[in-house]
Amino acid sequence: MGNKSVNNIHDKFFKAIMSDIEVAKDFFKTFLPKDILNTIDLTTLRFTQNSFISGKLKETFADLVFECMLKTGNQKTFISILLEHKSNPDKYTYVQILGYVVEGYQAQIKAGKPLVPILPVLLYHGKQKWELKTIKDLIPYLPEDIEKYIPQLSIEFLDLKKFSDEELLNIGNSFLASALTIQKYSQSPDELIKKANKIFGAIFPEGIGNFKEVLFVYYLNLLQISKEEFIELIEKIPPKIKKDFMSTYEMIAKEYEQKGIEKGIEKNTVNVILRGNQKGFSIDNLADITGLSIEEVQKIIRENSN
Repeated sequence: MGNKSVNNIHDKFFKAIMSDIEVAKDFFKTFLPKDILNTIDLTTLRFTQNSFISGKLKETFADLVFECMLKTGNQKTFISILLEHKSNPDKYTYVQILGYVVEGYQAQIKAGKPLVPILPVLLYHGKQKWELKTIKDLIPYLPEDIEKYIPQLSIEFLDLKKFSDEELLNIGNSFLASALTIQKYSQSPDELIKKANKIFGAIFPEGIGNFKEVLFVYYLNLLQISKEEFIELIEKIPPKIKKDFMSTYEMIAKEYEQKGIEKGIEKNTVNVILRGNQKGFSIDNLADITGLSIEEVQKIIRENSN
């Protein structure tokens, strides 16, 4: 499977888990600094269809934008979530995000709306150590008199490797804990197998049935193991989870064995769209979750309607 396909899978998975507003609230509650949490009102958090990204940046970032109100006054603030999943850290990411934020403000101007602040958050789960470099860091020799002309931007940089398994698994939202632990080891299949019991030991709360399948399919895609290896793996998973995991595997087993996991994902995507539609998910939201176009989502619903 090529790098672009792998990156798309990471994007789709992250969009899927963050499309649940309660999961998104717990994500921000866990990872944003206390001074920010004291300033914004997470109870007003909502997912928006706004996009501040154009051109080549669309190939790099997941492009998720949330809105919420400030605790004082009646002003909105944008919380922008960018997912970085390159196999090798990009030293110019700071510059890319700066461009992303500028596009966000330009989009507000074009819409004729008052400017509201944009908070960029970058999640990284690659294997290599990565220290995010500012523009000042990137210029080898910078005279002090010129420093004031260099743009500066604060970015919340979250490196999943810097969080222990215990820290991630102790997040109040057990589904989010499992999802982030999988992402932490997304480039280490052996570790994913070893930690299967930890990853699936605490889930699942009520009300996330659709997302269980998303979690299982993403996990299986990262492993790409044989049926025999899967049977051995599933013995490590708690009994209360095993049944759901097995049913998901059986649903995609034929495509998984014959044509690879991508076909299984396609089949599972149809199921997620149909169930999400039954639960009242918007067409736009289903398109974001699955990575399909609005037209493709509408076609799937139309072709499978009674």
